[in-house]
Amino acid sequence: MARSLRGDDVDDFELIVRPQAPDPEVCLVANARPLRDDAGNLRGAVAVLHDVTAQRRAHQALVEGEQMAQAIIRTALDAFVQTDQDGIILDWSPQAEALTGWTRSEAVGYRVVELVFPEELRLAHRQRITRFLQETAAGGMGMRYETASVHRDGHRFYVEVSLNALRRGDGWIINSFVRDVTHRRIAEEQLIQAQKTESLGRLTGGIAHDFNNMLTVITGTIEILADGVKDNPQLAAIAKLISDAADRGAQLTSSLLAFARKQPLQPAETDVNDLIGEVVRLLSQTLGSQTEIKTELGRDAWLAFVDRGQLGAALVNLAINARDAMPDGGTLTFATRNIQLGIPEAVAHGVERAGDHLVIEVIDTGVGISPSHLEKIFDPFFSTKEVGQGTGLGLSMVFGFVKQSGGGIEARSEQGCGTNFRIYLPKGDGIAQRAAEEDDLPVKGGSETILCVEDDPTIRDYVTGQLESLGYKVLVAANADAALAIVNRGTAFDLLFTDIVMPGSMNGRQLADTLMTGRPALRVLFTSGYSDGVLPAQQARGGRGIPLLTKPYRRSELARQLRRCLDLQVDFQGDPVPQPYSVQPDLERFLRENPPDKK
Repeated sequence: MARSLRGDDVDDFELIVRPQAPDPEVCLVANARPLRDDAGNLRGAVAVLHDVTAQRRAHQALVEGEQMAQAIIRTALDAFVQTDQDGIILDWSPQAEALTGWTRSEAVGYRVVELVFPEELRLAHRQRITRFLQETAAGGMGMRYETASVHRDGHRFYVEVSLNALRRGDGWIINSFVRDVTHRRIAEEQLIQAQKTESLGRLTGGIAHDFNNMLTVITGTIEILADGVKDNPQLAAIAKLISDAADRGAQLTSSLLAFARKQPLQPAETDVNDLIGEVVRLLSQTLGSQTEIKTELGRDAWLAFVDRGQLGAALVNLAINARDAMPDGGTLTFATRNIQLGIPEAVAHGVERAGDHLVIEVIDTGVGISPSHLEKIFDPFFSTKEVGQGTGLGLSMVFGFVKQSGGGIEARSEQGCGTNFRIYLPKGDGIAQRAAEEDDLPVKGGSETILCVEDDPTIRDYVTGQLESLGYKVLVAANADAALAIVNRGTAFDLLFTDIVMPGSMNGRQLADTLMTGRPALRVLFTSGYSDGVLPAQQARGGRGIPLLTKPYRRSELARQLRRCLDLQVDFQGDPVPQPYSVQPDLERFLRENPPDKK
């Protein structure tokens, strides 16, 4: 007013009126003009005051709301992307920068579909946005979907996108919250694959179990028949055909059980570097001069908790596949290194749990694997070879063995650039088994008493006959309860020979644990062709090292294992004195069953 009285015009002058408490302050806007007479002399002034308190409070609330929204966007775990209806980027949060590799200054003004979507998904994205805006205009509330996205460096990842749209003038503003769900997507895919594998595994495992029982009788009795007709060349040749067919059947069931993750394993702390050295020595005599074998073994490589013999067979299997991928020769490399896996990495690599692992790499310089085949290489019976050139179970067997061991396996390959198989195995904590030459023990029996526990009547009759033919006295039980009844009567025996998987109140492992509680020095020999999750005691870290005779087995193998157990030295607590072990016989057997000319 004073300014107007001085002759000045006053426009939109804001002033705050603070009445006495508790009345709230009032915001006014003043407009004033000086009053003059006809001669132009200043005579006074007129002022108009408008109460704009409500408008100012509304504006302040709007500003604070905008600031709050920006704070939420900047601190949210999800990325925030704002575009117009044509997909032009208007806003790009720091999380979006971290997720995609593109900075805000680079992204704003660019079309989002061209920046972060794979080319083959761009049309589908545009169609999805068009449909979303139509649904929103009709009263829709939003959209959520998952899709693949591309990082600035070219790698793909999966995201979950939540959309909402707001009207602005004649167009739309689209707000997107984007979350990286790559690890979840991988976990879901692994779960689906695991469920499929488990279903197929139950079927194949059950068939292999029954087939193994039949093969045990066939492979065991064929030795007796062969010995009886050895002076008749024609009958001896027939006996050999039966024996060879039984061996092939045993190899097939072993592969099926490996895929089903139900093969009996005997894991222990294993020096993988030492094992690879043994494998390389055998392969150098088998793969031929065209294949150069190299090793890149970590000097500080940890021990792995794994079945040494089965791991050796798996490595040989991968080596044979590598040789087949290098028809004109090439380089095969074995490498080892240590790795620590957090939970996301453990999920990504498919291992059982996070922690310390040993990585084994088998790398070739061959023709590589096409993307369509790479997705299927671990499927059972999948093969790119001609009919009769393989069962298609080799890699599925390796996959099943690694997964049953608590590890993970993955393959990386490009056509023309070779293939890299990586196996992740849990770190071992103890002292490694040491390799030694396997002595070829003669087949001999004894006079001791054997408590034989077997639920299958055919196997039970066969084993009883074999044990008696070797000179042993035999006590027979159809299940654990019958075996305990024999023990409770005070009947003396020297060794427990029991199947692991048995029906009833107690399986073979539990029976052995019960008897060894009161008799620590008791000799025990397990037998099984199917683990079904019931593992021998030595498979648990710190458990007793009880040997396992895998079905099907021959009479000679039964005889040698029995003598090893009965002649085994034990300490005062009943624990076996550690014996040297070599994987070489297992690998030589694998190579005999998979000769180069069969691949």
